[in-house]
Amino acid sequence: MRRLYIILLFSLLLTGVHGFAQCPPNIGFENGTFDGWICATGSIGADGNINVYGKDPVYDRHTITRAGILDPYGHFPQVAPNGSKYSVRLGNGINGKGAERISYQFTVPPGKGYSLVFYCAVVLQSPGHASYQQPKFTAHIFDVTDNVPIDCPQFDFIASYNIPGFQQSDVPAPVDSTQQNGGGGAIASVYYKDWSPTTINLVGYAGKIVRLEFTTNDCTLGGHFGYAYVDINEECTQPITGNTYCTGQQFITLHAPAGFSSYTWYKDGLTTPIGQGETLFLNPAPPDQSKYEVVIKPYEGLGCPDTIYTIINKVNADFKLKVVDTLWGCVGAGADLTASAVTTGSTEGMVFSYYTEASGLLHVPNPRGVIQPGLYYIKGTNPEGCSNIVPVLVMLHPQAIVTIKDPLPVQYPQTVDLSTVYVSRSDQTYSYYSDEKATKPLPSKNVGVSGKYYIKAVNSFGCETITYTTVTVKPPPPYSISAPNVFTPNNDGINDYFSVKIDGFVSFGNVKVFNRYGQLVFTAKTAYDVWDGNYKGQAMPPGAYYWVFEGTDQYYHTSVKKGGSIAIAR
Repeated sequence: MRRLYIILLFSLLLTGVHGFAQCPPNIGFENGTFDGWICATGSIGADGNINVYGKDPVYDRHTITRAGILDPYGHFPQVAPNGSKYSVRLGNGINGKGAERISYQFTVPPGKGYSLVFYCAVVLQSPGHASYQQPKFTAHIFDVTDNVPIDCPQFDFIASYNIPGFQQSDVPAPVDSTQQNGGGGAIASVYYKDWSPTTINLVGYAGKIVRLEFTTNDCTLGGHFGYAYVDINEECTQPITGNTYCTGQQFITLHAPAGFSSYTWYKDGLTTPIGQGETLFLNPAPPDQSKYEVVIKPYEGLGCPDTIYTIINKVNADFKLKVVDTLWGCVGAGADLTASAVTTGSTEGMVFSYYTEASGLLHVPNPRGVIQPGLYYIKGTNPEGCSNIVPVLVMLHPQAIVTIKDPLPVQYPQTVDLSTVYVSRSDQTYSYYSDEKATKPLPSKNVGVSGKYYIKAVNSFGCETITYTTVTVKPPPPYSISAPNVFTPNNDGINDYFSVKIDGFVSFGNVKVFNRYGQLVFTAKTAYDVWDGNYKGQAMPPGAYYWVFEGTDQYYHTSVKKGGSIAIAR
């Protein structure tokens, strides 16, 4: 079974020698709505024909997505990495025979030309069906005015196609009852293709009506699905970045859209090539309003060659991007690219973004906790729009080493010294806690209650490891609380005083003595207080009295209460 996940990033370019035009409203969903778009749903038949209808979005089939969520198979952002707030998911992850479509129709302004540059990231799972039975994604562009398709590009991503650049996902496909019962065939691995671009050159279509149309469908047998994420850049700026520089910048680097097969750069006309590759390094920075062009060629089957243009803009503003050469972190915890110390000395008000490659397209999923060593890139953009992207090498120190050997059981009131349950190293420091996140320090390293105790070790690099040991403290023998049945307070030196005897680990609270009417006649606040048979200086008459002891079990930390009778004989 092949699943189809497509991510499209559209960067709308109204540029260069063709001039600029106003973007169609909400073409990039930045209103957080489908305003301007037609949304349709339907199904795919057994013969592979798609029938869709409607114009309004349908829940879970036309979905506005937000930043911060990654595709579960390709691990790329569900919101396109072009600075957008929103993208659209077309379709869903439910097996069936469904089909979904969104379309947008607009008029190319008279005298203007468009180049649509969009990126696709594709995730597929192959069920091994015939091509017309596969889940797929389709991108079609139409010249509505002349009622003809725009030939380049017109393509289908179908699960059976062996498209170059796919990688196998590290996430297995889920199993459902349809697959188990044969509705979708055997389960196959999931493959994905990271962001790759193509262009739609609309030069020559000025004044004409053009329609963008994107369709997803499940497989015809109902056991495999396909869906896509779609986004378009509403700013209608050129896809070549790095063309604006500020006072103080000695060089600039122009970045073409990433993922094309080849790039050839020119200056002031397509005559003499001046560079190859996705980026063009210019040192010194060229004069203001200099013009550059790059001819881009997509991979086979992914569109047509095109030429995009840029004009250099110099801004009278300060720009200074300083990034440390090497950032150290710790294995397990990772390194924090966003820490202020990483970019100390940069221009105030700089906004930073973090990438896995120099093109500035693929964002670092978690820049606060980079867990893999290697080269990363930080882009700084000042309030005037000047930007640059520079590398930083992430290195990871080893974690602290702690080897635990659980201590032998002891019997209360013995304690366990936590510093003896591991082999101490001179290059590490240790501390002790009652919780697994090491936020609740113990008052002492000696513990006298059974349970888990946590040890944090920090090595000379500042890297920490938190582990635990299990302590067993056996309970003491049962305690006893007793008192005599009778005492003779007659000052003959024999049995003149009453007190309670405690054997075992029970802390003393108090002892109270009551007469037969329930009147309190004596209170002992310590184990050393004894009753001489008097109340307020007067001898109490012979007869029965009652005592009550209150204390605390020192092992179980529970309250203890016991009572009995005592007789005075004179």
